[in-house]
Amino acid sequence: MTARKTILLTGFAILALLFFLYLDFAKNTVEYEEYDSKTDAIVVLTGGRGRVDKGIEFFENDRAKYLIIAGVDKSVSLKSVFFNRDMNMDTGRIILEKESKSTYENAVEIKKIVETMDIKSIMLITSFYHMKRASYIFRRVLPPQVDIHLYAVSTPNFDERAWWRGEGPVLLAPEFLKFYWYRFWI
Repeated sequence: MTARKTILLTGFAILALLFFLYLDFAKNTVEYEEYDSKTDAIVVLTGGRGRVDKGIEFFENDRAKYLIIAGVDKSVSLKSVFFNRDMNMDTGRIILEKESKSTYENAVEIKKIVETMDIKSIMLITSFYHMKRASYIFRRVLPPQVDIHLYAVSTPNFDERAWWRGEGPVLLAPEFLKFYWYRFWI
């Protein structure tokens, strides 16, 4: 076999492997059961539509003692988060985490909060397309005794029942690459 054929076959094999890994990743991206019990804290990862609203809804319904919104801009205040909501809740139990800029940094900063406040269980809220990577990172970074329950939020730009339509492949491709990057990194 010539060197060129070997290179082509190797390239094809790598592409086929990546394609099947991507399909497996995409298929498993939508398999999350809703968690409906109470946790010590609700952790919302910013960056996707509907996440913060779902976290606030659960907090208002007393699903956790604390609400932690991770990755908010340094200029954000509670008033700006709750601008169209009634603020009759205990805002002292709401934490705006402002240091992190990535999912990994979210987990590192949440770990500090969890350890300081002796939090034993969290409900992690993010979008379906982001949950696989986020849950992997949080499970690797948080102490093993912290129970992590997942709640994936449906968003208008991603149909979890038909991930291959619309923006689905575009949203999943970087998640796929980042997921495997973190698998090798942490």
